[in-house]
Amino acid sequence: MQYYRNRNNLTFPGMETWRGSLSDRKVSLLEKSWAGIFRKYVLPKLPAHRLAENYSDQMGRPSKDLVTCMGAVVLQQIFDLTDERTQKQLAFNQEWHYALDTFEQEQQLLSLKTLWSVRQAMTAIGLDQEIFEDITDHLADEFKVDTRFQRLDSVHIYSNMARLGRVRLLSRTLSKFLRNVRRQYREIYEAVVSDDLSAPYLKEGSTGYFGNVKPSETQQCLVEIARDIYGLIETFAEYADIHEMYSYKLLERVFREQCRVEGDEVIVIPAKEISSASLQNPSDSEASYDGHKGQGYQVQIQETFTPEDKESEEADKEPVLNLITHVKVEPAHEHDSTALKPALEDVEGRNLSPEELLADAAYGSDENVLEACSHSVELIAPVPGRKGEKHFDGFVFSSDTQEVETCPAGNSPVRVRANRRKGSLTAFWDGSACEECSLRKCGKCPVVKGRRGYHWQYLSRDVRIYQRRKAEDGDTFKNKYRYRSGIEGTNSRYVHMLKAKRLRYRGLEPVRFAGTIKALGINLFRTVKYVRETGKLTETRAALGLNWAVNHLKPVFRSFRRVFQKLWGGSPGFARLASVLS
Repeated sequence: MQYYRNRNNLTFPGMETWRGSLSDRKVSLLEKSWAGIFRKYVLPKLPAHRLAENYSDQMGRPSKDLVTCMGAVVLQQIFDLTDERTQKQLAFNQEWHYALDTFEQEQQLLSLKTLWSVRQAMTAIGLDQEIFEDITDHLADEFKVDTRFQRLDSVHIYSNMARLGRVRLLSRTLSKFLRNVRRQYREIYEAVVSDDLSAPYLKEGSTGYFGNVKPSETQQCLVEIARDIYGLIETFAEYADIHEMYSYKLLERVFREQCRVEGDEVIVIPAKEISSASLQNPSDSEASYDGHKGQGYQVQIQETFTPEDKESEEADKEPVLNLITHVKVEPAHEHDSTALKPALEDVEGRNLSPEELLADAAYGSDENVLEACSHSVELIAPVPGRKGEKHFDGFVFSSDTQEVETCPAGNSPVRVRANRRKGSLTAFWDGSACEECSLRKCGKCPVVKGRRGYHWQYLSRDVRIYQRRKAEDGDTFKNKYRYRSGIEGTNSRYVHMLKAKRLRYRGLEPVRFAGTIKALGINLFRTVKYVRETGKLTETRAALGLNWAVNHLKPVFRSFRRVFQKLWGGSPGFARLASVLS
């Protein structure tokens, strides 16, 4: 049966249930630590009602406090703890008790099964993104974070899987299938699979028969394994139950991606022809490959920043809070250029949209610049690729429509015709102006003579790229773009301080959950540092309402103090109540 304690109930200062467990000095230290920030800004935002949907509201034994369970799972990812360490921290660590508002000993004890079940449920529902967005939006609103200037970048991470070469990839996928068939369909396995076929793949040991293949024998081993895989696929294709096994589908996938059949011969595809989205390890079928960084996943991170030239002298003396506003975990083969649109749509829907967004060349395609403009965002990124053969030196173009205003000789076209379907523009000049032009005669002008006079056809996209390349050499672009490198420090903290470089999990959903919550950890620690340096702790609405109630109850208490003294003077909490309302 579902159970979660409502932590939004108003309590009078000094009357909290945990006052007997902690001294005032300890409370003062805890309020300025990560535990105080977590308790004040994270804990109230945990969507326990969403997790409660997995439990009955009437039947069964009451569950552990779901808010405590969710908070423990979040802290587990932030501090990169094993299940056993998380269990002990919740049981014995007073910082955890204060952060989770859990001072009852029964609620401090979680079994490993409960911790695992809650984490699995949160992962399946996708609560990581909801938790990150709700808490980040709350922090941005409470501390009035300036979101006008932001930057975007990706960082590579690894799941808990081994890096396999092609020989080990094929052999492990085949051995995984054979073990599953032997375990689940023993009779079919013994009738179909010969000992000569299974022996090399089911040999005891971590490396197996193909674990130490010499480089000179690699190609021959690949062909041998590919033939065995093809034979097993053909043999078991007629067994409907086996055909639906997950390990059989992996076997089909790895053969389809790594091999092909030509006539009666099995051919191993050259490595350079294999897709980066191909299977990398049968233990993590959703991991993919990046040509620069290797196997695994990548995380798109977008954060706010404060340009120095935008700060006043007063702002220099006071720290500024910057937050990660967007995080998305995806397979490593996804190109960075496709991440811009989802990121802009995400922050725009949460009222955190920037005015300027800095990114590296991977995000700087012409399509992304136009996409950013449609969201009223200026994308500041270098043009990807090398400089093309087309040069427009000497021409003056309109910055809005890319229409030619003057040619290198200073002549304006008679008219400019646009072909919206092709994205091309055609400019026409007066024949008398171009006939004797020295630039055209020496081949330095692209204008040509046609049936309708002198004209020049070009693509508006090429002009935009030309204008951007020209702007990259100017001081305005350099002064703005120099702040992009600051996100590399965020990436470094993400992978090293929060231990996100190699996660404890496999599969996109668990990796996404851990990666997203770790980004929330960056925001948590940044808020802690900001509060310590500024001494600011914003009041929540509940606190404001409590102060209002206390101020209005004071005159009533003073007027009827003697009556209250007779009725409740002997109770232990009356003295504290009197000290608050006096």
